[in-house]
Amino acid sequence: MQKKQISIRRAGADDARAVHEIVLGALREINARDYPASVIDRLASTLPEKVASNLDRWHAFVAIVDGRIVGTASLSGHTVRSVFVHPDYQRGGVATKLMGAVERAALAQSVRSLTVQSSITAQPFYTRRGFNIVREEFYGEERTIIMSKAISSAPD
Repeated sequence: MQKKQISIRRAGADDARAVHEIVLGALREINARDYPASVIDRLASTLPEKVASNLDRWHAFVAIVDGRIVGTASLSGHTVRSVFVHPDYQRGGVATKLMGAVERAALAQSVRSLTVQSSITAQPFYTRRGFNIVREEFYGEERTIIMSKAISSAPD
């Protein structure tokens, strides 16, 4: 199978609907493997709208394959926010490309370390990207892993 070309661009208000759907789909299909239904239902009721409504405020990006938005990631100060990839495009390099854009944006803003509130689901991805666990937090049944990474050069 031929690898799909992934392009990354800044996100804008016009991307809100597509981003909302990606976040919702990833929560319900991917994160649901690691969290109880009560956690997924709570997150699904607020998180997709929160991400979509902050595209203009955060330094947000979208990933595009064949003209379709398939992923999103954002930077707010030194915090990585809302890295989500459509379930059909998982493990295809989309999140890696998005994180590259986030890290380049951080460096351009003279940010030298990043933090992320990782889900259980995403922890292996962030670990592969050089993030280390700082601590864990619990919001009821929701386990969140706080991770950090020093950055000093632009990723590939």
